[in-house]
Amino acid sequence: MQTGGSMNRSERPFIFNHMEISLDGKIMGKYLWIPETNTESDPFYRTIFGPEAKFTFQAIVEGRTTIEDNQTGYAVPEVDENAAPVPEGDYLAPGASCGRFQFVLDSKGRVAWTKNTTDFGEEKAHIVEVMTHRASNAYRDYLRRQGISYILCGDDHVDLEEFCRKAKSLFHVDSMMLGGGGTVNWSFIQAGLTDEMSLILAPAADGNVNAQSLFMARPGISEDHPVLFRPLDVQLLDDGFVWLHYAVGKKNMYDFDNDPEFKAVQEVIARGRNE
Repeated sequence: MQTGGSMNRSERPFIFNHMEISLDGKIMGKYLWIPETNTESDPFYRTIFGPEAKFTFQAIVEGRTTIEDNQTGYAVPEVDENAAPVPEGDYLAPGASCGRFQFVLDSKGRVAWTKNTTDFGEEKAHIVEVMTHRASNAYRDYLRRQGISYILCGDDHVDLEEFCRKAKSLFHVDSMMLGGGGTVNWSFIQAGLTDEMSLILAPAADGNVNAQSLFMARPGISEDHPVLFRPLDVQLLDDGFVWLHYAVGKKNMYDFDNDPEFKAVQEVIARGRNE
């Protein structure tokens, strides 16, 4: 994922990142499957939908992995490799006028959709694939046959600023929820595109070192520049859950490479781990 630089706030939707996390900062894991975290109160859902919702928004944006983990099960799309060339550029299907949207960051075009809508609380959201210009003609044809809209943003990676700009200009989205995964969450943070964090802290942890964490920097996708967050609210919810609400600050561009103390500590740690 990439960005083109500083983006004017008026050019994009307000974006809040809403996630459920464990006490050890994970967004996936065994802790999500136990009865104590699968309660009828469902604080994750109630925080964004229904009479107790703390946000109003028109769209959800998630990464391909999150969608395939939770919705499509890594099925393979049935594309026609011999499909006639589709018109160049973005495609807005008839369902794009519905006013609710599920954006999916799927750079190469891999998700196997079987319908053109997904659940949005008690409503339905029109699916919009967010791909790069490298997405195949066969997959674009597949989406058109499914009645699914798509927009092209970037070449090698999805350009997040271009996506945000198109979400507002083409789909008239003023407020959008970011729903993971960890790499996508951090990419938006590093790009300066996330305005607020909304975290449902579960009263559980499982210590799994291989599970996704809330934020994950990936080489070639995002950097690990520190970011500060300003607390806005904290609320104790039913069943031991806690709602944490933060404003997102700017990333700190401190020059760690030229800090001799920092470098010395890292060298000691690296040497100790290799012995």
